Amino acid sequence: MAQSRDLIDIRSGDLFHQPVPYGLVYPTCTADGEAPPSQRGRTWEHLAASGRELQPVSR
Repeated sequence: MAQSRDLIDIRSGDLFHQPVPYGLVYPTCTADGEAPPSQRGRTWEHLAASGRELQPVSR
């Protein structure tokens, strides 16, 4: 069974969630705990092109 995953942008500290493997990535909160300015899902490629460097959140 495929699992969702939580991600962190190691540059900014912003948190993201990817509910479906290879699917859209959604912002969940900024590094300071505030709601993200947009909750629209983005492709992994779009986020990488925007300078995001996402890594899985270690548990």
